[in-house]
Amino acid sequence: MRQPGTLVMHDDREYLLVEGGFNADSRAVILLARPNNPTFPPDERAKPIRWAHQGEWCPVARWSPDELRIPDERYEEKRERIGEILKDYIATPREREPVAWAARKDGQFVSTLEAALPMGLAVTCHDSQADADAMADGDEVVPVDNVGMFLTHLVREGYAGAMWNTTRPVFFCVDEVQDLRFLRVGPGPKGDRVDLEILEETDQWETYEGVEEIEFINNKEACDRRLSETFSSTPVLQWPDDNRLYSLGPKEGEPLVLRPAAGEDELPHGVLFTNEEAASSFGEDNPAELAVYPVTDLGEFLTHTEMEGCVAALNPGGHRASSGILWSDGDRVVLDSFSGFWKLESSGFEPLD
Repeated sequence: MRQPGTLVMHDDREYLLVEGGFNADSRAVILLARPNNPTFPPDERAKPIRWAHQGEWCPVARWSPDELRIPDERYEEKRERIGEILKDYIATPREREPVAWAARKDGQFVSTLEAALPMGLAVTCHDSQADADAMADGDEVVPVDNVGMFLTHLVREGYAGAMWNTTRPVFFCVDEVQDLRFLRVGPGPKGDRVDLEILEETDQWETYEGVEEIEFINNKEACDRRLSETFSSTPVLQWPDDNRLYSLGPKEGEPLVLRPAAGEDELPHGVLFTNEEAASSFGEDNPAELAVYPVTDLGEFLTHTEMEGCVAALNPGGHRASSGILWSDGDRVVLDSFSGFWKLESSGFEPLD
């Protein structure tokens, strides 16, 4: 989602200034020039950027209170001119009223693991400052005067989405030209329907009726990094202390193996769950009658005759933080999770060299 910028003239040339940041403290201004501007000839290896309805532009510099960053070294000798173009605009204070608030603790936004946003952490946002204060737990509350910029920041920081007022998940998406879009989902006024809202260039939530095609972004690697930073060296969440898992199959001890349909990019796999209830729930959705049984010897399960050439999906359909892929090479059990590869030893999981 690209919000319109401000057009300015300098030496009879047109420039576009795009306001960045989600509040006064995070303010940034991006300077762009037209592709035919001889003062800032474009990089021939990069295509011009189409910015909203204002046509094609080429990035020149990014200003923030801490620095003036000029990525293209060819423009470095024009640093003074760039400063002149930006001077009047950045001298005007950013005066916008906050429209949302987010709690921050120990320098990180307060976030949760939400079933609706299974790829990673979801930052909690509020319409009310008082509600955000309650979440801050004595730390700080950050005002947000530009929701689009704030959500874009969360994408870059590796969050999987946001929870608005604790009840409305916000999904990160892209449109047909790969611009970021944000979709908010929640109950209707009477609770009898689901309302879909999309954040428009005006920074307002508008009813989404599906006319504009959007799809969820693939932000898995960034989400995994954020999860790993948050949970440190944890191989996977909710792993039982006694290593007891649960599986299901036609009969106890005989694993169910799910085989992908033709053309699907997926390995045949068995299923394992960290609790019996999740295994039973999974079985209810399967047309065949299946028995749920405990698995106390992972190596034996993973090398079962039925599992030859297969892996095991841990908590399939669950949150990324508590799921993964398990297999055995005959000597060791290996886990591929959000935090990397691990081997299961008698003392617990250890990083795989």
